[in-house]
Amino acid sequence: MDNFIITISRQYGSGGRLIGEKLAKILNINFYDKELIDIVVDKTGLARGLIELKDECFINDNIFFTAYNKRKFESPFAENKTYSTLDRIFEIQSKVIRDIAKKESAIIIGRCASFILKYSDNSFNVFIHSSIENRIKRINEEYGVNIENAERELKNMDSYRYNYHKYYTGEEWGNMINYNMTLDSGCFNYDDICDIIIYGMNKKLKNIKK
Repeated sequence: MDNFIITISRQYGSGGRLIGEKLAKILNINFYDKELIDIVVDKTGLARGLIELKDECFINDNIFFTAYNKRKFESPFAENKTYSTLDRIFEIQSKVIRDIAKKESAIIIGRCASFILKYSDNSFNVFIHSSIENRIKRINEEYGVNIENAERELKNMDSYRYNYHKYYTGEEWGNMINYNMTLDSGCFNYDDICDIIIYGMNKKLKNIKK
C-alpha cells in the first residue's frame, strides 16, 4: 500500500488520542501528537513550554481575538502581515505535517491536519465526538479531573480548538462536511472504532485508484 495519513480531530475527552495510538499500533505506523511539538522545538529553537502553551489554542494571543471579533479569517500569512509567535509555530508545524505525509504513513492528531492535507488523495480525515456525559466520565477516569470542574474544562478546551481551527482554516471545527468520517466514541469500543476507520480509509484509497 502507498503512504497514507489518518488525521484525527477530536472533542476533548472523546478518546481521540487513545484511538489514534491504537490505530498506529494496529497499522504499525508512526503516531504524531505531542511529537509534533518536539519537531517544532528542533526547527525553531523556541522553548517547549511556549509551544505547549500555544498548542491548538489562543491563550493570551491578541492577534487572534482581534481578528476573531471582527470576523476576519484571512490567511495569517498574507503579504505584508506581521507574524505572531503563534503564526510562526503554525506555519512550521504545517510544513512538518506536509513533509510527514510525503514520506511515510502516519496518524496525526489535531493541529488542523485535516485542513492542511484536505486535498491530499492519501489522507483520511476523521472527527471523534461524544456526549458531554461520556466525556466528563472519561476525563475524570483518565485524567483525574474533578467531576465538578470537568464540564467547564471540556467547554474551555473545545472552545480553544474551535477558535484555533477557525482562525487558521476559516472552517467550522467539528462540522461533518469537513471530514471523511465522524464517529461517536460513546457508541463503539475503541477496537470497533479502529476497524471502522481502517475500513473507511481502505475504501477511500481503493476508490481513488479506480
